[in-house]
Amino acid sequence: MDRTKLLFIGGFLGAGKTTLVQQASALLASKGRSVGMITNDQAEELVDTRVLAKSNAVVKEISGSCFCCNYSGFTDVVKELADRNKAVDMILAEPVGSCTDISATILQPLKEQMQTFVEMAPFTVLADPQRLENILDGDNAGMHPSAAYIYRQQLAESDVLLISKTDTVTEGRLQVLTEKLKLTYPDQKVLTVSAKSGAGVEQWLSYVSQSPVSGHRILDVDYDIYAEGEAVLGWLNTSVLLQGKRVDWDSFLKQYFHRLNNLLGTERAIGHIKIMIEATDNSYIIGNQTGPPDTLQFNSSAGGGNVVSMIINARVESDPEQLKQFVFEALAATIGEGAFYKIRQCNILSPGYPRPEHRYRHVVA
Repeated sequence: MDRTKLLFIGGFLGAGKTTLVQQASALLASKGRSVGMITNDQAEELVDTRVLAKSNAVVKEISGSCFCCNYSGFTDVVKELADRNKAVDMILAEPVGSCTDISATILQPLKEQMQTFVEMAPFTVLADPQRLENILDGDNAGMHPSAAYIYRQQLAESDVLLISKTDTVTEGRLQVLTEKLKLTYPDQKVLTVSAKSGAGVEQWLSYVSQSPVSGHRILDVDYDIYAEGEAVLGWLNTSVLLQGKRVDWDSFLKQYFHRLNNLLGTERAIGHIKIMIEATDNSYIIGNQTGPPDTLQFNSSAGGGNVVSMIINARVESDPEQLKQFVFEALAATIGEGAFYKIRQCNILSPGYPRPEHRYRHVVA
């Protein structure tokens, strides 16, 4: 029996990883292949997990730490998905968006310890055109310098560099950006994709399904800068019950984002803010912001109704307590007369110093 293919899809917060995972899963399923997905976050209640669970794939969530700091937990999930009696054909694993040093801490030990279970695919790192262009020009794309360091490290350790969101740039600009990326990283395979339209997804999947290259380099990483780059971000995951009378929940979410952005102001860099409102009939709307307010996009519709659940995932350069205050202040201002909300769960944090279970110094053949 063939081994399960294991594909890591990394990239900084807001690069479009989850949308690509959705598209890839749907495409693989249409070809009769079974898919498992592993999401990852520092805390529970992920919008991504809720959205991906609506597919036909098997979805597992590892929360509380990044993959590298919970390598044993990650391998337990991989073994479960690759179990010979009900093995999936491919596992799509999405690391935390602020995580780097994936090759040394995850890919190498997997190649050495898990080769009987899985076949490693090339490590893909997504990069959105706006941030990528700024980074390649030597700037920090509006991020803290230590966060920009993580972004650059992610690009440098990849096997495949995938320019995402190509539907947001002109063909000429994309060509220039692609050429610049190839010149900067001549050893990586450079591809382009629009997860929104589906353009390039099949070509990328075909490449990573066939190429034997995985974790072909290990970088030197300054863990003090890495830790600072993660710690400057305030993280919030919360789940809330909302209730009102015949509320237009799509309009509600748009108003909420407007109020939240006003409170956050322009001086706080946004990694991403992802919010899902889900109605009792399983209809839902997602708002996703990956930078300034002009990056905000909405997908699907929750329609109108009385009771919904709301999940908020926010990664902002802010003190976590202050971020929490802004999130609920905006909610109180949006909820309206005769309606109320109940907090089911709320986790706030700044990531601690990364301490991986393994860190290999050599590339495993």
